[in-house]
Amino acid sequence: MKNYFFIAFFFILKLGCEEDYQDNSPPSIYIDSPTDGTTVSEITSIKCIATDNDSVKNVELWIDSSATGLIDSVSPYEFLWDTRSYSDSSIHIMMAVAEDMNNNFSSSDEVRLIVDNTNSNPSLITIESISYSLTNMIITFEKSKDDDFSSYELLRSQTNTSEQNSILNISNINDTIINISDFNPLDSTWYWIKTKDIYGYESIGSGYLVIDIPPSISTLESINFTDSLFILNWSQNQDVDFESYTLNESIFSDMLNPLQIFQGNNSEITFFNRSVVQNQYLYYQIIVRDDWGLQSYSNIKVGCSWYLFNELYGESGFQYGRAMLQTNNGDYIIVGNSSVFGDSFSNAILTKVNYKGEQIWKKDYSFSDTDRLNSFVELENGDLVLVGYSMSSANSSKDILIIRSDSEGNIIWQHTYGGNEDEVGNSIDITSDNNFIVCGDKIDSNNGKSLCYIMKVNGNGEEYWSDEIGGEQNDHGYSIITTSDGGSAISGMTRSSGNISGDAWILKLNNDGIIEWSKSYGGNGSESGRKIIETNDNCYLIVGSSDSFGSGDNDAYLIKIDSQGNQLWSETYGGGGTDHGRFVMQTVDQGYIISGYSDSIGESNNFDFWLFKVDPLGVIEWQRSYNSDGNDRPFSGMQTLDGGYAIAGYGSLNSTTPPDLKIIKTDDQGLTN
Repeated sequence: MKNYFFIAFFFILKLGCEEDYQDNSPPSIYIDSPTDGTTVSEITSIKCIATDNDSVKNVELWIDSSATGLIDSVSPYEFLWDTRSYSDSSIHIMMAVAEDMNNNFSSSDEVRLIVDNTNSNPSLITIESISYSLTNMIITFEKSKDDDFSSYELLRSQTNTSEQNSILNISNINDTIINISDFNPLDSTWYWIKTKDIYGYESIGSGYLVIDIPPSISTLESINFTDSLFILNWSQNQDVDFESYTLNESIFSDMLNPLQIFQGNNSEITFFNRSVVQNQYLYYQIIVRDDWGLQSYSNIKVGCSWYLFNELYGESGFQYGRAMLQTNNGDYIIVGNSSVFGDSFSNAILTKVNYKGEQIWKKDYSFSDTDRLNSFVELENGDLVLVGYSMSSANSSKDILIIRSDSEGNIIWQHTYGGNEDEVGNSIDITSDNNFIVCGDKIDSNNGKSLCYIMKVNGNGEEYWSDEIGGEQNDHGYSIITTSDGGSAISGMTRSSGNISGDAWILKLNNDGIIEWSKSYGGNGSESGRKIIETNDNCYLIVGSSDSFGSGDNDAYLIKIDSQGNQLWSETYGGGGTDHGRFVMQTVDQGYIISGYSDSIGESNNFDFWLFKVDPLGVIEWQRSYNSDGNDRPFSGMQTLDGGYAIAGYGSLNSTTPPDLKIIKTDDQGLTN
């Protein structure tokens, strides 16, 4: 509805006051822009066209039937309407009133305009990156795309919701990089960019949190042991605020009470050589520190100064390790045999590896179609005396073979011993009078049964005496030792006394080879005594196997007897499969270390090297199985000079490849890594 009341009032007043009426024709006026129904925003220009037969005095803008006080007296008549105080989607009526010089008035048609300022604020500006050094922070943000841009403003606050403080203003639209020196990245700080336009509208982009995080972690990658030196390597830190590396060492796996052994400020130096004592474990951790004092901690990695290895030694064909000893300088010597065909048509072999498991040399001895070494001893001067067998060229029977070599495996002399039967040397030891005693097997030509065969030779290989011991059934001598009373003791298996299936058999002899006593041990099944030792309390300990006792098809069997052969105790070890004990040695803590092979212990379905430790009463303390894809069998073992353990025998990479000589060196807990 148009409101013309006041206009009519002015017309009447004018007629009443002017006696001489000259002009009563009002001006013509209309709103040229915006047109009716237009949506407007921010500060909107309203343009009017007004004409008169004389002249237009002025034009006034009315909004919603109310005068605004906005008057323009110069054509074109234009008004700036600030819509920001009006609600969005509201409709408002525009009208212009024109007055001429004769005080004639007229009003325009109404124009309805819709206010919508939802898209009037400047576009939001995003902070792209914030980087900093000790003295300078660089803030990079997007450039405004608004045509009505006025300024940027950097805001800062300690939290995302607290009051935002103005840091600085930028009026150049192209200045999108800010440098500030007043900052502390250790305190949580939020930054925003506020944008203003020429109309006073403003918007604030999303916040960017700055809080210095700990430096990137440098991983401790490797610790290599070389003689008395750890070589430690770690990954390089790439952080721009890198300050230093610190390398800590501890004897505890959780890095308790660490010792700082290195600190460096060059990020490119990522290694350190540490002198260490052999035969221990030490734990290491790298700490990275940044310029702000924050730290990150690497993984904890153990350094092992034990010489540990698990190695196969061989060429084409088959390589068997039968016995092993450690020399006075820490090297290992192994005897056995090698062949391209298997256990037959073989050469006797002697191999030396160093304390690191590196092969130093190998000797092949061939005296016949088939030669094999089963046992040996080291003399004080480093010479070796080795025993096994060689095939006789005359009658194709096996004869005992004894070789004396120097420390490098060069033969000093070699002899064979035997007749028309098979004689095999299984074990040798140095006698109390510095000669050598041998035990093994002999096949009786009359009945084909095996007998325990013993002989004594001097330092030149000359035979003093020999004897065969046994009964009506098969009897075997597997291991012989010189005892503290100057005699000797033999362990083996007998079917002639005791159980016909076989019992562990112990023979005690005097220095002349005369039997002092003979005892058998076992149950209703089969037992054997593969290795005998004399203990520190002048008793004897025998290891072998049993299928009479235990839980599996065969279990490792450990027997302790006194000096007269009376059984003190016995124990079996193993699982539900087949387990054999082949070697035993008393350890420095008066317990015992036993090696053998098992398909029950561990994860493999094949035979694996097996090592376990028991206390003086035979109670197991720990056991290890060393799994592989092939069939592995050890025949010898020992506690090494460094307090660890070594096992020797043969093994293969998988079930289809021929076996090679195999040595495993462990720490004092049987671990190999």
